[in-house]
Amino acid sequence: MRLKDLTGETFSRLTVVERAESAPNGNARWLCQCSCGRQVVVDSYRLRKGITKSCGCLRADVSRKNIFENPKTRKNMGRSDNLPLYQGTSVDRLKPNSRNRSGVIGVSFDRCSQKWVARLMYRGRLVLNQQFADMDDAILARKQAEERYVMPVLEEYEKSSTE
Repeated sequence: MRLKDLTGETFSRLTVVERAESAPNGNARWLCQCSCGRQVVVDSYRLRKGITKSCGCLRADVSRKNIFENPKTRKNMGRSDNLPLYQGTSVDRLKPNSRNRSGVIGVSFDRCSQKWVARLMYRGRLVLNQQFADMDDAILARKQAEERYVMPVLEEYEKSSTE
């Protein structure tokens, strides 16, 4: 099968700059320039099928728009009691959520890659973002990250709130 040169073509917010190294599965990958200015390497299939449309800025823009157009969210904006922070960490987001389907906070199944993903945001930074073939490995990684980052903050928070 012959490789189609995508250089110069635009797919949503991405413009193909040049060919990058092939993916492990053999698919061609392309270095793309996003309309926001960032560069990202994208699999040829994901570009052509419209699966990847930007460097990630599109998702952020859509989320921002949805948040500002949601009347409930707008009503509660600016209220500090909604998201109590302790040392830059939102304590409420570290507690169990009824919408969690995997049973473990920060562990989810990615249908696209068919793998389990473990994530943890800490003080505004993504300190854990790994994929695992096995759910138990993802849970273990999340628990270890929580012990390293979250537990000291929660212990201090609980201690300061009881004093």
